Amino acid sequence: MDKIRALRYFKRVAELCNFTAVAEEFDVPASSISRRVRDLEQSLGIDLLQRSTRQVKVTELGKLYYSMVSEAMRQLEQADELVSQTFEAPSGLIRISCLPTFGEQHLTPLLEQFAKLYPNIVFDLSYSDDLAQLGKDPIDIAIRGGFAPNEHVIAKRLSNNEFTVVATPHFIHDMEQKLPLSKSAIESLATLQYRGPRGIIDWYICNNENWELLKLSPKLISNNGKALTAATLNHRGMFCVPSWSICDYLDSGELIQVPCEGKVSVSPGGDIGIFLLYERSKYQIPKIKLCVNFICENIGDV
Repeated sequence: MDKIRALRYFKRVAELCNFTAVAEEFDVPASSISRRVRDLEQSLGIDLLQRSTRQVKVTELGKLYYSMVSEAMRQLEQADELVSQTFEAPSGLIRISCLPTFGEQHLTPLLEQFAKLYPNIVFDLSYSDDLAQLGKDPIDIAIRGGFAPNEHVIAKRLSNNEFTVVATPHFIHDMEQKLPLSKSAIESLATLQYRGPRGIIDWYICNNENWELLKLSPKLISNNGKALTAATLNHRGMFCVPSWSICDYLDSGELIQVPCEGKVSVSPGGDIGIFLLYERSKYQIPKIKLCVNFICENIGDV
């Protein structure tokens, strides 16, 4: 068990490059973490880390060892969970990472229902639209717009993710442009753009099945969808947004869809879908399987 503890400590030190942070995470003295890792290095006869007064770096051999240790620890944790839950009521932690607005509007209410059925389950829910790296990030289930194919990851489509351009009636009345808006008209008007983890999200327009990039001059750029929606409601400009996320504003008439000469989306090709992602191997764990199936069966159309 001491070897396993040392491996756990090394794995987190390699990820955080900080003994103090790892010590706080495990609630043990930093000296204990350092000693365990040093003992591990001595048993292997190699240096896994380069230490200085200012920083900790992983050596090349350390990086190779880390990649193997990470996979081994992941499989060990899954084996522990699988065996412990086979004959018991589902319990323990499920880590979920979800698109912010989708999570707030649709996932959180579902998890409340799930928690009533399985009260011993604890959720660690984070909101992000960054690319989920299942197997590397500490995530059991991810919900994202689109996905990168991976033989180790299962992707289940939860819903459509159609985008539409919206603005206030006041903005449309004052913009002095003929409707439906042409490509050049859209490019000349005030727009609000979302900034994702990889940069500003572009808009595209489809004419005769050909998608073209719109060269916009945004009045506001933000990584917060609520801030952009608020700015849209304040007549700041047009916003290209998933239809499901602003249904209430469309129903109330506070926002209206802006007619355009072609379909406008943030992806050349249109609907990118919303997907639930999980590692193939984790589906064997009862609590993960239950949660995945519950979400897929109850999410409904958004």
